[in-house]
Amino acid sequence: MATRAMFKVFGRVLLRANNRLSHRLLTTKTTQKVTSKLFTRLTKESLQQKAQNPIAKRMYLPGSHGQGFPKYLANARDDLPYAVQAEAADQLCIMELGQKARAELNEYLPKYGVVLFRGLPVDNNSAFSEFCDGLGYAPMSYKSGTGNRRKVQGLDRVFTSTEDPKEFNIELHNEMACSTIYPRKVIFYCHQAPGDACGGLTPLARNSEVFSKLDMRIIAKLQQRQIRYHRYLTDESAGLYASWQQSFQTDDPREVDKFLDAAGFHYEWNQSDNSLTYWYILPPIIPHPVSGEPKWFTQPHVHHNTYYKESPMFEGSTLPNNKYPTHATYGDGEEFEPEVIQHIRAIGWQCAVGFPWQNGDVMVIDNFLAMHSRLSFTGERKIYAFLTAD
Repeated sequence: MATRAMFKVFGRVLLRANNRLSHRLLTTKTTQKVTSKLFTRLTKESLQQKAQNPIAKRMYLPGSHGQGFPKYLANARDDLPYAVQAEAADQLCIMELGQKARAELNEYLPKYGVVLFRGLPVDNNSAFSEFCDGLGYAPMSYKSGTGNRRKVQGLDRVFTSTEDPKEFNIELHNEMACSTIYPRKVIFYCHQAPGDACGGLTPLARNSEVFSKLDMRIIAKLQQRQIRYHRYLTDESAGLYASWQQSFQTDDPREVDKFLDAAGFHYEWNQSDNSLTYWYILPPIIPHPVSGEPKWFTQPHVHHNTYYKESPMFEGSTLPNNKYPTHATYGDGEEFEPEVIQHIRAIGWQCAVGFPWQNGDVMVIDNFLAMHSRLSFTGERKIYAFLTAD
């Protein structure tokens, strides 16, 4: 009897062990299946715009009433952006998804410049921040950034994409290319996509394509004379655009001084209204930090005061050139010829493509390889940003 009972106990132990082994094997196979088929390539047809988006003569788009602008924004291409759909993504945690996405980025981002992830279970800014943590890039602050954006409350590394009015169109640009301090990658998350035919797209253009189509005489002149970038930041009490407190994320002028001194920028404070002016000179072409290849990485058009003169925020204003939030000239201070700024703007839009956002989309941009922008929109639109230092 004792022997029979022992065999029964042993049998139950063996059965449980076998079940655990089977579960591990099944889990391993499932994990392998998820890993191998996690991302599938999307076709350009799946990224087509729902309605045509006019570019030429578009209201509140700088330069759109001048020459060279295309009639409509072009659709996404096979190579811009590189887009993938996440399959069975709910079987992995957000951090693991970020790690898997990093492998995808390592392979495709250097080639395409932009990778769009669709179908991720990212439905709030906390999940977006966690996904970015999983990617493993070093986060970067937006200190001294020229855009009108703010931190998301409770999340130090997630920002609003912009606080500019929805009626305004933000020009194509590389993030902070008007500075010596800039992110290597820009990551966008779509929390609320604009409705069909409501605008709000994030057009993209590849730097190399823009550079190849620019007038070489203009490039040579900019390279020879360089570009002087000028910023004018009011005190937050003035309530005009981005204040120096917002831009430098501090209320202490001494902290601003430290930052500007370390960057080697020239600056001065206006004691009468507590405003700040600073300026510096940069070339339009810089070496890529990894490959060393020369890259068109500049934004004299976006920094030019005409950018703000076409904004509803400054509509009807007649300010001196140096009293707009930003301005750009040749390195010696001479104003750019209007046709130079118009040419750079027109070529950028000739190279631009767009796709409609979907809720949960995450788009990673190599800031040296591709430019981004924003079309005006109606209704609601909520896009958030995460910047990386590597």
